[in-house]
Order: sequence, then C-alpha cells, then structure tokens
Amino acid sequence: MSSLSIGLYAEIRPDFFRVLSGPNARIFTDALDALEREIGGGSLGISRQEAVEVAAQIVERHAGLRDEEMPEEDTRSSRGQANFLLNRLVQTGWLAEPARPDYLRILFFERQGEIVLDALRRVAAPDAAAFTDKLWSVCTALANPDTFADQPWSDLETCVANARVGLQELRGMQKSVERMTKRQLEARTLRENLAILYDEFSESIGHSCYRELVRLRLPVRVRQARLRVAEIEADMAVLEQMQREVLRRRTTDDPGQAMSLVRLRLNELFQLLEAIEPQAEQVDRRAADFARRSFARFRYLQEVGGARRDQVQQVFEILNRQFAGERLSEIVRPDRFPELAVGETGLVGGLESLYLPRRPRAAGENEPIPEEFDPLDRESCLREMESNLRDSLTALRANAFVARLGLARGERRGLDGLPVCNDEDVADLAAVLLHAESGDATYRVETMREKDGAANLVAKAGYVIEDFSLRRRS
Repeated sequence: MSSLSIGLYAEIRPDFFRVLSGPNARIFTDALDALEREIGGGSLGISRQEAVEVAAQIVERHAGLRDEEMPEEDTRSSRGQANFLLNRLVQTGWLAEPARPDYLRILFFERQGEIVLDALRRVAAPDAAAFTDKLWSVCTALANPDTFADQPWSDLETCVANARVGLQELRGMQKSVERMTKRQLEARTLRENLAILYDEFSESIGHSCYRELVRLRLPVRVRQARLRVAEIEADMAVLEQMQREVLRRRTTDDPGQAMSLVRLRLNELFQLLEAIEPQAEQVDRRAADFARRSFARFRYLQEVGGARRDQVQQVFEILNRQFAGERLSEIVRPDRFPELAVGETGLVGGLESLYLPRRPRAAGENEPIPEEFDPLDRESCLREMESNLRDSLTALRANAFVARLGLARGERRGLDGLPVCNDEDVADLAAVLLHAESGDATYRVETMREKDGAANLVAKAGYVIEDFSLRRRS
C-alpha cells in the first residue's frame, strides 16, 4: 500500500508549507498570489527586479514582515524585506531561480506551488453551489436493465465517477447554506437580511439546487439503486464479463486481482449510494436552520427598528410641547445648540432613512392565467375587483354619494351641509367634482364664483375647499 507522505515529501521540501503557517503567512500568501498573476500562464517567468517590486508592494500593504529571523541590515526597507521574502520562497520550493549563462535572474513558479496556490484560491473563493444531474444519472443507469449488458465495467466506472461528483455537489450545497447562515447572523439591516434571503439564497440555493434535489425524490431512487447493485454483485455472469474487460485493458494480468478489483469497485459504488441519503438530509437540516435563523434575525432587526421609531416619536413629542401651535417649518432655529451628551452621533434611521432618487422601473411580465382554477381563486378575484371598484373615483361612486344625501329632485345643498368627515368622504367629494359635467351624473355642481363672482373657502376634514352647491337633477 502506497503512503501519501512518502510520495508527497519526495516531491516537496519539508518546510514547503511552513510559509503558510508562520506569523507572516498572510504576506507570503498575498505575495504568491500577486507573483503568479504577474507571471501569468506564460513560461518566460519574471525578472528578479520586477518580482522585488511586486513583493515590496505586498510588504508595504501589510506594514512589513514581523517576528522572523532576518538580518537587520538587509530588512530595514521594504525592498530588503521583499528580497528576503523571495529568497525564502526559493528556498522552500515555491519559486525556482535557475542559473543562466547570461547571468539574468529570472524567477519561475514551481509546478507543485501552482497546484497548491490553485487549491488555496478555490478554498478562499468557492464556486457557487450547483446541482447537476449526476446523481439522477446514476440512479437512472442502475434502474435500466440494459445498462450492464454490453460493457458493464465501463458502466460501473461511470456510475462511481458520477456518484462521487454528486456527493461533492451535495457537500457544496451544505457549505453554501452554512456560509449564508453566517452572513445572515451578521446582517445589520432589514434590507441586507431580506437581500440574503430572497436574492441570494432563493436564486442560488432554493431555485437552482434545493428544488431540483426535492424533485429527484432521491430516497426512493437510491434504495432502488442499492438493490440493483446487490443484484449485480450476485450475478456471476456480469462479474466475469467485467473481469474479462479489466484484463483486456491491462489494468492487471492476474484474474484473481481483476475479480477483486471488480468487487471493490462495486462495494465503493454501494458505499457512495449509502452516503447520498444522509448527505441530502443534512442539506435539509441546514436549509431549515437557515430559514429559522433568518426569521429570528428579521424579528430582531425589526424590534431594533421599532425602538428607533419610538425615539423619533419622543423627539416630535418634545417639539409639540415646546412649540405648540407652530408649524415645523416656522420654528426659529437657535443660534447654537446645547452640547451633545453622547459619544458618537449619526442618523437615527441610518443611511437608509435618507431620500433616494426615484428610478424608473422596467415593466414586468404578465403572469398567464392558469387553465384550471378553483372556487377560492374565483372568490379572491371577485373581492379584488370589488375593492378596486370601490377605491376608484368613478361616476358610480359620485352618484352613490349623492344618493346617500337623500336630496329631492331639484333640491340644492351647499358644501357646509355635506357630510365630509374623513378621507373616504373627501374621495367621494372628489369623484363628485370630477364627474359633475358627465352625462352619467345624476346631479349638477354650481360654484359660488359663478353665482356671486367671489370664491368662498370652507374647511372640511382638514382640507380647505372652494364652496359650491350641489343640485339633484330633475
């Protein structure tokens, strides 16, 4: 059995990983990233002078190296520290600086350094969670009776590879939900809370991943797939056919080892299928935990916002007591305000309380009406139509208002005699004035300006309205 440590440390130096774990690990990591991007995908490398410039910028950004055994006379400046950093990377095997006949000093990235740096980038910036049809392909292949007929060994290898990728996707979904849960707990505003829930989680996890996971009905399909694997393992004809295929591909020349390899691969596929259902349940639990914590964070932020509203209300109550009877715009600003008794100041409602300019919105798509609907949908539509008709300023609304007055034909009534007490009555009155000249109106309006040549203003429900008389048509 091969040892990973023997193969690994035969390729790299013992202190290869030490630069990633010391007190200057962040500086070395950023320097490696910057140098690799500067070199790019070419094989020309980078000159020592250019590498020093790149490393010096990283050192200055981190305020210099620290806690390292460095010669003081060489590392007092950023360029000196950059030279020390590059020498350390060459010594540990991340960079190579081969001797050249032209005496030029050119630095190259070692292959093992490129591999490790690529892995570090993927850990630091993981890809978005994705859920493809790998697990569905495995279950479908095992459910098909003709799959392991012609080339059973190739079909087995394909199922094992797809099952591995499918499990990696499930673990990626779980990790993405964990990251979003952590960000949700750090959300400081309701806007940020709702953006993570609806914009990020719903799009990247809920719609593209979690919904597909539920749609596949994995628990049922995986049980059927495990039964099929057990049947294949007990079918000697299929096992011997896979054994012959392994021998033909020169994977091994021993028939006994070939049969052992076939059984090991079948057992590996069975173990992968066993791990799918617990992993899917773990994703379910993580998603439920995210929803629960999102709601709790929303309630917390909402309560904090409510406390802010109470503080604002107290401010206006103080203004009402001290400047009773005056308009807010007419209050005389004092020459100087008293000294604040707080250590920090800021906007009461945060930056979100400031006025934002209006932005034009794009027209949305009309949702098609479903072909089938139930009585509840019909009743909901009727209630919505009734509400819209009641709230619209139509001639029917104006005639209904006049009918409630109980006027006889030809009878007149002035604005003082109209029952206008709240905003709803004001809306009725607006409908009356809008449709006064309409042919559908059962009344006519005559203003005092037309009759006496002077306008008389009347206060109604907090509004000042020009006086008029309402006459029921004969």
